[in-house]
Amino acid sequence: MKVLAVALFVGLALGSPVDEFSKFKATHGKSYHALEEQERYKIFESNLEKIAQHNSNPYRTWDMKVTQFADLTAEEFKATLTGYQRLPMSGQEFSDRRMYSKDLPAHVDWRDSGVITDPKNQGSCGSCWAFATVEQVESYAALNNITIDELSAQEITSCTPNTMQCGGSGGCQGAIPQLGYSYIQLFGLTTAKEYPYWSGVTMITGRCKYDLDSRTPVVGITGYNTIPANDLEATLQHVANVGPLAVAGDASAWQFYGSGVFNNCAYDENISINHAIQLVGYGTDDTHGDYWLVRNSWGANWGEHGYIRLARESEVVCGEDRTPMSGTACVGGPGNDFQQVCGMCGILFDSSYPLGAFPFHK
Repeated sequence: MKVLAVALFVGLALGSPVDEFSKFKATHGKSYHALEEQERYKIFESNLEKIAQHNSNPYRTWDMKVTQFADLTAEEFKATLTGYQRLPMSGQEFSDRRMYSKDLPAHVDWRDSGVITDPKNQGSCGSCWAFATVEQVESYAALNNITIDELSAQEITSCTPNTMQCGGSGGCQGAIPQLGYSYIQLFGLTTAKEYPYWSGVTMITGRCKYDLDSRTPVVGITGYNTIPANDLEATLQHVANVGPLAVAGDASAWQFYGSGVFNNCAYDENISINHAIQLVGYGTDDTHGDYWLVRNSWGANWGEHGYIRLARESEVVCGEDRTPMSGTACVGGPGNDFQQVCGMCGILFDSSYPLGAFPFHK
């Protein structure tokens, strides 16, 4: 009876798996070799059933949908579309430990202020950290009344070194926004038009073209700052009164997110910080409660036009990242066994923002 109900739901809501697979391939430009086509169809069909089962639950707070990742297994999704590695604290960064007032607006959305660019797509490259960097610099340039075209995620991806080899080697193999900020502080950053993004298609980092003869930087920054780890009040205050934040989270279960307030990162299970995103606001859903408004880098067709709303608790709730070597710790460094991470999907663990955005002149 349960299997029949699921099959009926798929048929009514999504059409036949064959038809949906054809639509999926056309929408997302997918093509496969003959043997791979059969395998991808089986995975797609299994994922359709997963989506149908989830959406048939009357108590759900969020809906799934067919995304560009519907032909991937969960393991493939996690392996290819995350790319965040956190380095230990260094002398370059310092935490913001000011005292704050608890008087906060009930709703904040920095899109309303015109400082958030359109959704971007990192493609098949673990460059989420580079996109979070670029999105932050675009936002803080706008907050400083600097008019620029969209900035180059490719320059950050190709040119920012990760010399400490903390879980990755930079580029498509992962890094952190703080490294991207440091690069921009030294060299400035050019536009996406002048240095277009192609790593999402090639899946390779590429060679850097940072000399001034190869590209024209249009914006610089004087440095960056961080929010104290797992500090709910400081995070709220910054987002409410200063601007967006580059944050990190466990995106392992976001593969089919469609809409609603996501609450599927369980605090008693491993929360593996593996993805960098931009926190652009917060609010309250009339039905499903408080949320964080998070901008992803998987394109406008994913989620709520490129965004996900994560459940937001009124007090700090924490779990553990028990696999920090997969993305948040360094060989021989601290926190190799586990790290305490707080907020839904660990959203409060690591937050940063650029300082002193200014028009760059040679």
